[in-house]
Amino acid sequence: MILSSFINPRLARTVIGVTAFCFWIPMLLLIYGQMDDLKRTDFHMIKKQQQSLGANVSETSFSILFYATPVWFTPKSFDFDKCSYRNCKLTEDKKLLSTSEAVIFHHTSFSALPEKPNGQVWIFATLESPYLTYTRFQTDKLKRKFNWTMTYRKDSEGFSPYIILKKRLHIPVKNYPSIYMNKTKNIAWIVSNCRTQSNREAYVKELSKYIDVDIYGKCGKPCLFKEDCKTHLSKSHRFYLSFENALCRDYMTEKIANMYNSDRNFIPIVRGAPNTGDYLPQKTYISTSDFESPQKLAAFLKMLGRNETRYISYLKEKDKYVDIYGKLKAGLCDICYHLNVKKQKPKTIDLNKWLWENQCHTPNDIPT
Repeated sequence: MILSSFINPRLARTVIGVTAFCFWIPMLLLIYGQMDDLKRTDFHMIKKQQQSLGANVSETSFSILFYATPVWFTPKSFDFDKCSYRNCKLTEDKKLLSTSEAVIFHHTSFSALPEKPNGQVWIFATLESPYLTYTRFQTDKLKRKFNWTMTYRKDSEGFSPYIILKKRLHIPVKNYPSIYMNKTKNIAWIVSNCRTQSNREAYVKELSKYIDVDIYGKCGKPCLFKEDCKTHLSKSHRFYLSFENALCRDYMTEKIANMYNSDRNFIPIVRGAPNTGDYLPQKTYISTSDFESPQKLAAFLKMLGRNETRYISYLKEKDKYVDIYGKLKAGLCDICYHLNVKKQKPKTIDLNKWLWENQCHTPNDIPT
């Protein structure tokens, strides 16, 4: 009003429009940046470690040599642009062994170790349980060469969990009553390893006495679906067995991670890490550790399967989350972080002791 009384009204509207444009564009960019940060994975609920949404600035750069790389990982596919520190470079070039600040050895990818330059950080990497790694590191020549670890465990310098859940930005819209009504069977399980440390096969044998369990794969009947067998089975089955081959702390694999695919409309039953609740949101899964026996679990599953409202509530809660399946990529961000903040020379660890101490247990939930 005041502005229009002194100048041409048309000019006033133009000035006001330009002013609003200049004000709101920066504000929108700021808000977008904050929204983008919200999309990033936050490890605070899993591992208490200082992280930053923005990049920390350092004049020092670090070279990380992936000396022995697993066949399924390509270092060139990774960069540090979303890490809290971005001043690291990942390479496979073994000619840089003498000049790299850190060197990573994946447990399946080497049979011998090179000479170790003084002051260099050596990192042992694996995503397997100790039952599949320990036999190679019983000699002092190997087990006392490493300073840090990059594994699925929280106490690794490079924390590399199989499963990293975050809330979906867009929750899928489904006809849940229709999904529920189409289910005619209880439990499905696809498995190829028929003898395991966790003795999951014995647990399932006992469980099948009290509720129907359809087993597929090398340990059961072939799946007739040429495409994604789990997705097809989720149309007819209410539950799926996400049973690990070992009962070790923090050890959770793709057996549970891929259950958070929105196309898989059944409730996972988890048997594995004793601290499963550190990783999975409540009411998105069922844990065998909450039941005294397979018989008690079966009784609960039958009750839940008959209760449409309660069953659907599990599916809806599970569909709020998605697994971004970070694996070694998350650990590389951690390694760069530690290279930046380390205050003393890393100690050499007894790898065999580190792998085993207070980590795994034998099953005690199977009737004898």
